Amino acid sequence: MNGSWSIRFLIVVSLASVLFGVATLEELQADTATDAPVDENDFSGVASADESDQESEETAELDSLPMEAKNPESTEGASENDSSIGFIGFGTGLFTLLFLSSAFSEAIKIAILMAIVTPLIAKRSNRDDLNRGRILGFIEANAGIHFSALRDALQLANGVTAHHLQMLETQGSIISWRDGKLRRYAAANISPDQIHALSQPIVGTRLAILETLADAGALGMSNKELGAKLQLSRQLLSHHMIQLNANQLIEKTDAKKRSPWRLTAIGTETVNGTFPSS
Repeated sequence: MNGSWSIRFLIVVSLASVLFGVATLEELQADTATDAPVDENDFSGVASADESDQESEETAELDSLPMEAKNPESTEGASENDSSIGFIGFGTGLFTLLFLSSAFSEAIKIAILMAIVTPLIAKRSNRDDLNRGRILGFIEANAGIHFSALRDALQLANGVTAHHLQMLETQGSIISWRDGKLRRYAAANISPDQIHALSQPIVGTRLAILETLADAGALGMSNKELGAKLQLSRQLLSHHMIQLNANQLIEKTDAKKRSPWRLTAIGTETVNGTFPSS
C-alpha cells in the first residue's frame, strides 16, 4: 500500500545483491589463497640428459603461448571477481538511490517509512489507539491535509505517523492520493470522485482562519499572529493559507512578502454564509 511493498521488494533485492556479491568475492579470495601451485617436476635426484632436454622443450613451448592459455584459471577468477563487484555495486547503488529519492519526494519518503518503520512498531496498544484516534479525527476535520502538515500539527514522529496512516488506510477508515510530491489524506466516507475538491474545503480549520481574518478587518493578520491565535503550527497554517489564497478567499494587504492577510470579497461572502453553492 502506498508503494510500501514495492519499496520492500527493492530493499530486499539490493541487500540480496550486496550479500551475494560479498559471499562470492570472499569465496573466490579463499580459493585463491588455498590453491598453492604444485610443481610436478619437483623431486629429489639428478635428471637424465634426455629428461633435461624434454623439460627445456616444454618450457620453450609454454613461453610461446598467450597468457590466457598459460593460466586459464586466473582469467576465470578475474571474471568472477568482476561479477562479484558488479553485484555489490548494483545493490549499493539501488539502496542509495531509494534513500536519496526520499529527500526530494514526500510520497517516496512515506513509502520507505511504511516499508521499514511500521513493522517495528506494529505491536503497541494503548498509546497506539490514542494516536490513531487523534490522527483520524484530525483528518476528518482537515480533509486533503498532507503528511508533513499532519505530523507537525499532532507533534508525532515520522515513523509513528506513517504507521498509523497505513493502519487506518488498511482498515478502510481513510483514503490517500498522490498530489505532486505530496501525499494527501481524507476520511474514507468521501467519494473518490470528489478528490479534486478535497484539498480546498472551506470547513474546520480553514473556516476558523477566515472568521479570524474577518474579525481583524482591513488591517488583516500575519501568519505569526494567526498561528498564535488559533494555536496552529507554522507548517499546518501554511498548508491552509496556500489553499485559501488559491481559492481567492484571502489576499495580502500589500505587495510585500510578509504583509498581513485579509479577506477578499469572496472570503467575506463565505464567512457570512452567502457564498453561492456550485
